[in-house]
Amino acid sequence: MSMIEDFKNEREELNGYVFKYAGKEMKRFFSLDGQMYREGAIDSATKELLGLVASAVLRCDDCIKYHIMQCVENDVSSQKIQEALGIAMMVGGSIVIPHARRAFKFLDTIIQSGEKLIKKEFIELLSVIEKILKTDFDTDEKLHSVCKLLHEKISYYDWVGFYLVDKDKEKELVLGPYVGEPTEHTRIAFGEGICGQAAEREISFVVQDVSKEQNYLSCGVKVKSEILSPIFKNDVLVGEIDIDSHVVNPYTDQDKIFLEAIADMISELF
Repeated sequence: MSMIEDFKNEREELNGYVFKYAGKEMKRFFSLDGQMYREGAIDSATKELLGLVASAVLRCDDCIKYHIMQCVENDVSSQKIQEALGIAMMVGGSIVIPHARRAFKFLDTIIQSGEKLIKKEFIELLSVIEKILKTDFDTDEKLHSVCKLLHEKISYYDWVGFYLVDKDKEKELVLGPYVGEPTEHTRIAFGEGICGQAAEREISFVVQDVSKEQNYLSCGVKVKSEILSPIFKNDVLVGEIDIDSHVVNPYTDQDKIFLEAIADMISELF
């Protein structure tokens, strides 16, 4: 197993423990960390370079590796990464040098492997979703179109749907547009199952193996894993985007970031 795969697997394993044990505030901080590096007034590539400089100055090797991976995925040249690490050494002093050595080794490993760590298809799909949301379709049609797109384009998204907060019934989700096999769970109380827990705690959930979850509502024997992200409008929960997969352990950090980005875009419909 390569150095890159080792790092990715360990990071995902440790994130699993965070999602299992951490409270709502810590999980929200994790989500905020991902959101902060999205495209904005500052482009994503520059943000990753800023993150790399800060990580090197703070001497966090895991953070350095992560931002180098993200830089490579954003097509940042090795020259720019080298200059960013040079700035980090200027700011942090010679104590940064050992971390810079390991950073360059990790960068070389990525370059030699030619591995891409962020799915470009996610970026392309976000662009398509943006166009869908600008159509003259009504809200349900737009949501269904998003479900259909994700279901067709991502092989392990076997069920894609939206659960919306019922305006007339306190703390209850009602099934909205979806694509996939029918589900009996058309209404879910806050705190019930994965969807209900996410609504109650207002955080994203990544469940790589539903058989290990005690508080889980089965949508069918084929479902092996689930991921979802809450949708907020003016900091108020209005719904969730929910994904089921027939595969165990299919999701990466990028799936979580991807769904949270979609949730942010969908919030404009409410």
